[in-house]
Amino acid sequence: MKINFRHDDFKAIYKVGNVIKDRAGFIYLIVKKEWQGYTVVNLTNNEIYASYDTMQALIRDFARQGQALVNAELTIL
Repeated sequence: MKINFRHDDFKAIYKVGNVIKDRAGFIYLIVKKEWQGYTVVNLTNNEIYASYDTMQALIRDFARQGQALVNAELTIL
């Protein structure tokens, strides 16, 4: 996995397909579920978080200071 970090505001960071890193070192992927809105997948420990109807609800509940947008290249085997 190739990773480059970039800091941005929450509205720019939180978009479907974006990868985010927090201060604790966890790496997250923002995804859209077909019928259930949006969710966050923790790529560090394979945990899937609650579903949100809107991206704004996801941002309100999940966004924290110290998170950064990651330019990541994922390889699925």
